[in-house]
Amino acid sequence: MKSSIAGKLAQLTLRLDELNQLLSSENVTANMENYRRLTREHAEIAPVVKLYQSYRKSEEDIQAAQEMATDPAMLVWLDQAQSRKDHPNENFAREVMELFTLGEGHYTEKDITEAARALTGWGYDRDAQKFVERPFQHDTGEKTFLGRTGNLNGGDVLEQIVAQPQAARFITGKLWNFFAGEMPSEELNTALAANFRTGNNYFKSFLKTMFLAEEFYSPKIIRNQVKSPVQWLVSSVRMLERELPPPIVSLALIRNLGQELFAPPNVKGWDGGLAWITTNNLLARYNQADTLVQGDVTPLENANLANKPGQQQAVERRLRNVRLNVADVGKLLTGQERADKNALIAALEKRFLQTKLNSKQESALRDFLDAHSQLNDGDIRGAIRLVMSTPEYQLT
Repeated sequence: MKSSIAGKLAQLTLRLDELNQLLSSENVTANMENYRRLTREHAEIAPVVKLYQSYRKSEEDIQAAQEMATDPAMLVWLDQAQSRKDHPNENFAREVMELFTLGEGHYTEKDITEAARALTGWGYDRDAQKFVERPFQHDTGEKTFLGRTGNLNGGDVLEQIVAQPQAARFITGKLWNFFAGEMPSEELNTALAANFRTGNNYFKSFLKTMFLAEEFYSPKIIRNQVKSPVQWLVSSVRMLERELPPPIVSLALIRNLGQELFAPPNVKGWDGGLAWITTNNLLARYNQADTLVQGDVTPLENANLANKPGQQQAVERRLRNVRLNVADVGKLLTGQERADKNALIAALEKRFLQTKLNSKQESALRDFLDAHSQLNDGDIRGAIRLVMSTPEYQLT
């Protein structure tokens, strides 16, 4: 799996066979497309975790579970604020089961209708920007939802959802996929769900078990996940031991790679995985490594950061006036590593890849280094940029 993904990434390098060519100014892409695809990452994981983590068998914790469903953003985005007893809105009732808790095929259309009725009365005060419960808008009739019958309300709906065995399978599978980069096998998912239930739906003990599982460190899991734009930026900054760039630069960096924080196209989020990679934004990753290593903001000139032409021009002027510091190689490498080319290559592999370069990549890097009889800091930053411009660097 790991070699398969790396191979697919390698095929998208636009025939950049010699890695040292990546340092050429001609490689600055002229057309950075904003590739917006949806993933289940944070947009989907966060509310699920909040719901399950807070579920216990006490009134206080059930109330905590309701915080996800009563968050103003959720109320507005999924139209729950518009739901009335005379006209129940089914959007949230459907999505809370499909995307966040059970998955498709584990509830009926009748369950959606009954849940929507039970959730009526949960509204949103736009002036105060907070959740309000309006009893006069609540449908007080008898409802049957997932096998439970009564005058059910929103809290009853959430409690009944989390009580389903499928809920444990869904959340544990989702968490494994989030951290491991692929869905677990049926057998593993069953074991994970049983562990989660045994631990009373408590995340801390479950995550400890998951992170200690032998399967979590199998070759097909390690370095199998394509970094999202945000992962790419944050991990790069940490590996380079530098400060996060100013907001306008950070925004341009991740937008060029196809992601904008807090603005997923819909509630599902981004697709993630190989969907993060196109020929255009893979080249953008390679070029933008230069921004973080050499302080060059040229790759960001075509970033679309405004909705109006006049605003875009102002943003571009601001970007041109930004001055970024170069990476401090003295913080990253010892004197011996900077002086000895073999030691330098080994140190760069360890810091940035946690694996070895393949023979072709290592040869290209050596050619670049051998072109300089004595390495200075600029040469070493060039080598760092080359390593960050490999398909393997795009994986985590």
